[in-house]
Amino acid sequence: MMGVVVRVLFVGPTSRSWTSLEAEVNADLERLARPGVELAYRCTGTGPLDIRSAADASQAAPGVVAAVRRAEVDGFSGVVVDCTEDPGVVEAEQLVAIPVVGAGNALERAIAVAAAPIVRVSADDLRLWSADELAARTAGAATVVFGGTGWSHIVEALTVDRPGLVVLEPLAVALDACLARLADTA
Repeated sequence: MMGVVVRVLFVGPTSRSWTSLEAEVNADLERLARPGVELAYRCTGTGPLDIRSAADASQAAPGVVAAVRRAEVDGFSGVVVDCTEDPGVVEAEQLVAIPVVGAGNALERAIAVAAAPIVRVSADDLRLWSADELAARTAGAATVVFGGTGWSHIVEALTVDRPGLVVLEPLAVALDACLARLADTA
């Protein structure tokens, strides 16, 4: 008999079109795959194109709340919000019975127990730095923290020559937090 499949929805909180994100999101979902876990992704289609401030997050929150409510109706076990600003997470948690995990909150919890020295790399730095520059600027770190989502493709390049290095990538951390919450309620 097959076990129950856990279904986790990632919610993209911006007005970006699915076609502009599809290839990147599908690659992320492949990297995030876990046995017995079905992953899906939906864009809210509302809010700003990007979230880079509290005002942007506030503008995105209503779309996230609506997407989370729809996820519960559609039978998802939990939701991960694909943004370290956690738009709508607190509001959505109050309205649904399924776990809602913000990438930012999950990341901060993981940082609190991470091995030192810790090097944080902002999303802006990840956009600007080459792979060699990233490796040089994180040399000596036990833990590297990515300050934004959408950079999971860099993790392997950073760790290939540094097998002991822990890279806290927000979506992977948030998915693990969501799955832990689901296991606690099982």
